[in-house]
Amino acid sequence: MKNMKRNLLIIMPLLVSMMILSLTSCTEEIDRQNRYTFLGETVGSFLEKHDDLFSDFNYCLERSGVMSLLKAYGTYTCFAPTNEAMQRFLFEQDSIYHASLLPGSKKVVWTGVTSPRLEELSDSMCTVIANSHVLPATILTTEMEGDVLPARNLNDRYLTMTYGVDSLLHSLLFVNGSQITSSDEEVENGVVHTVANVLNPSTNTVPTQIKDMPFLSIFSDALEQTGLENSMQLYKDESYTDWDKIADNVDMNGNKFPYPPSRYFGYTAFCEPDYVFQEMGIYDKEDLYRQCKVWYPEATDPDFKSENNALHKFMAYHLLNYHLLYTRLVFYKLKGSSFNSESLYSTGNDRAEYYETMQGTILKIMIPRSSNIIGYDEDGTERQLKNTIFLNYSHEAVNAADPFHTTAGRKSIPVGVRVMNPEEVLLEPERFPNFNQEALNGSIHLIDRPLVYDEDVMAGFVLNGIIRLDYDALVPELTNNHMRWYDGSAGYSFPGSTGFFIPKGYSEHVKVFEEGCRLSYYAPNGGYDEHNGDFCICKGQFDFAYRLPRVPKGTYEIRVSYIAGSERGIVQFYVDDEICGIPVDNRIYSDDPRIGFVDDSKTDDNGVANDKAMKNRGYLKLPISYRSVYMGAPARRYSHGLRLVVTTKYLTDDIHWIRIKNVHESDSGSDFYNHDYVELVPVSWLRREDLTLDEKRQ
Repeated sequence: MKNMKRNLLIIMPLLVSMMILSLTSCTEEIDRQNRYTFLGETVGSFLEKHDDLFSDFNYCLERSGVMSLLKAYGTYTCFAPTNEAMQRFLFEQDSIYHASLLPGSKKVVWTGVTSPRLEELSDSMCTVIANSHVLPATILTTEMEGDVLPARNLNDRYLTMTYGVDSLLHSLLFVNGSQITSSDEEVENGVVHTVANVLNPSTNTVPTQIKDMPFLSIFSDALEQTGLENSMQLYKDESYTDWDKIADNVDMNGNKFPYPPSRYFGYTAFCEPDYVFQEMGIYDKEDLYRQCKVWYPEATDPDFKSENNALHKFMAYHLLNYHLLYTRLVFYKLKGSSFNSESLYSTGNDRAEYYETMQGTILKIMIPRSSNIIGYDEDGTERQLKNTIFLNYSHEAVNAADPFHTTAGRKSIPVGVRVMNPEEVLLEPERFPNFNQEALNGSIHLIDRPLVYDEDVMAGFVLNGIIRLDYDALVPELTNNHMRWYDGSAGYSFPGSTGFFIPKGYSEHVKVFEEGCRLSYYAPNGGYDEHNGDFCICKGQFDFAYRLPRVPKGTYEIRVSYIAGSERGIVQFYVDDEICGIPVDNRIYSDDPRIGFVDDSKTDDNGVANDKAMKNRGYLKLPISYRSVYMGAPARRYSHGLRLVVTTKYLTDDIHWIRIKNVHESDSGSDFYNHDYVELVPVSWLRREDLTLDEKRQ
């Protein structure tokens, strides 16, 4: 089993040699220039022609009315489950439902299927099944790269993609965990792919999806008792009406940008399976509450729905207002675009992201690429830490002899909590029955140990370094509305650009104080020099602010990064409406004597003295942990890029804002370009004398 597991987890390129089609939108007349296969055939007629293979699925298509759609003009992708797949799906879902009705079952699991007979499906369930398998765009397997398909299905959901190999090392492609067994049957109005299993038709929200997984019963019960399940029910803001608007003079060249195409809400839940709790002697919500009072002794309110209740605090720390797939928890390689995050990072440097949880405290998600430690998880599987995603990992605390059971602090708080790879979880259906990672409005990730926030552990071990907060991770809407991952394929931006105008009021995490402020966001691109290949810019007489996640109380050096240029503006920075220093002229390049950048190669001490001289003027070079495309070298060598020390400030556990205001007299030539990230650096870490030069330059 272990060897099979490892083989299936090898991600290989999909080996296909089919004709590549461009993604097209619906048109009244079908373009026959590039497609000829099955001339005169539609998706619907193709499925009917092969009724011996797809009759059960065709039955759902007919009852739902989707079959008539698939026979009409347009462009569609249909993932067609075989009769065997449909029959297996009905049997499994009916069995799960009826098993939950038996005496002793903790809760009824509603699957939407109450009989294994196809004819006894409800009309609504037929519609859900049909819509789950159809996308309003033509997508060949040669265009299926990355971790989600570039268009939502008719249930308004993205479908996930994973890859594997069989015993002969042939490449396999899975959509929502179902293998594509036959692909790229092109017809006049789209393409048909055959799948081995029915795609998840669920329209459950995250809490309902968790409730439907019996091995998460303790977590689900606690989620319900604390009332936090009500905090994860939103899906789409139907009042948002700016989706078709265009903003003028927004991008770097003064061209137009579209408004965001939607305003979806999203959530991520990190969940301990029951066995994790049971190994600690926790068998129900009351047992968990007793342990939570040990972890959170200051939370004394007995009301589970109170934010000052220990169980509520524990559960809230597991929840984010971001929809993050497993592959997007830390960084993302956009295979379908010019952006490749791995090519922009230095090979041995850690990858880390930071998010504020519903508890109001910060969570660190990390892949410790710099680690050479190998450990073994609970079933004996060997794992390299550098290829594992952890929550609240600490190099200093890690137990090298048993890294997957590391604890820290007086209360032995788990650190380096492993996020389970969903591809592995799917290989153990007996242990994780009915596992389904993706809900309508978010993602569910399994973790191998309890996730606990302890301020002493966070300040002393987990966050005792440079906390680099990328702008794209500070604004949830960029993630939840696919802008952060936009690769140009969805058709709602402009040719040659992957940017969006961010209107006032679009996010509660951004404040716009000046009506003439033209704030926009550029999605990742391999040609950009920024940290994650993306950044925000602001043109005109701008004045805006964005919210910082709450960190452990203490004194921090607050820095911002930007790329200097002759067309930039003069900026005044504020933190919590307190003015910070004098205005900063972003038009000055770092090799100007007023800043004093000197490349390390031109010094006789590897730049140590130059670093001190620049810091005395309030500047730092960019880090060594990622690369500059322009330089073809670590970003530290890029003389246009800078980190500015905005201020040193004691941060409480309140909400803090950083404000950026243009004080240039003219609207022309006064742009705040290429703002990449903000850094919060504990002063206690800066004073450490045991740090290596490379650690200081990360």
